[in-house]
Amino acid sequence: MDPMIRVEKEINPKSPILLATWPGMGNVAYGAGLYIKENLENIKIAEIKPEYFFYRTGVQIKNGIVEIPQLPKSEFFYHQNKYGPRDLILFIGESQPVLEKEYDLAIKVVELARYYSVSEIVTFAATPVNISHKAIPGVWGVTTDPLTLREFPSLGVNVMNTGHIGGLNGLILGVGKDYAIKGTCFLGEIPFYTVKIENPKASLAILKVFIRYSGISFDLNGLVQMARFVEEEIDKVSKSTKQTLFGEDIIPEVGAKEDEISEKEGLDREEIVVPPEIRNKIEYMFEMASKDISRAGELKKELDKWGLFQEYEDRFLDLFGKKRM
Repeated sequence: MDPMIRVEKEINPKSPILLATWPGMGNVAYGAGLYIKENLENIKIAEIKPEYFFYRTGVQIKNGIVEIPQLPKSEFFYHQNKYGPRDLILFIGESQPVLEKEYDLAIKVVELARYYSVSEIVTFAATPVNISHKAIPGVWGVTTDPLTLREFPSLGVNVMNTGHIGGLNGLILGVGKDYAIKGTCFLGEIPFYTVKIENPKASLAILKVFIRYSGISFDLNGLVQMARFVEEEIDKVSKSTKQTLFGEDIIPEVGAKEDEISEKEGLDREEIVVPPEIRNKIEYMFEMASKDISRAGELKKELDKWGLFQEYEDRFLDLFGKKRM
């Protein structure tokens, strides 16, 4: 094995797919990879040594003390698919290296894919389009294999006839093709105006396709809840921006009760003293949501009602297992 790759556990996978993900627009690919890792039983099997591909360009400061930052990780995880013909090897790269190192890193990922006799490399990416953040995003696809191309319509995937996939999420398909490994990329639509915002809605759309395509199944409920949460947050930012730029008043939704509107306005205008019993209720709701993620919606409403969401934001996002998604 290449000295740049540290193998931690030997495995004997059956017809494995390699899903490779790195951060990119909307964190669509990286977010999807993290979600799979956290919601599908897996073990870490290998890691690419970062010192060959990344440089320390500064230091971190914590409470006035200088700390040397850790280099980004590039890790492989293995999931044994007990209910289908193909296992999964999941690669998650925390960061993309500088341009001149991208091709070298892609080669190392593909070399490990060959070591485990991977039958196909799959990647995810985002494609900015003129849609609203409230729209259901479509999924587009490209592949190095003409037979796979014919499967796209049955998967609900649009064929991307022209375009460009930047970074390693695209480059690795070309490297894989050089090594005679089939490659496929699924791209989730994101609105043009949200390219720098986390987009779990696009990750969700891609993962639904990936489950159908790979036969590897896992629960998507946590991501559904996260997508709803982000959509609500974008709504708030959008309304706030309109008020700032144009002085527009926020028009209450049709059917909103007058006391609900007054309550929201009151929370914006003055600091609310939260009774201890409400704090206790919130703790109980957190406990319930940790056991059943579908309860997260009611918890979010309660936090918003008392103007406490910012205070509890990290704990709320932890319910989905992905503060960085």
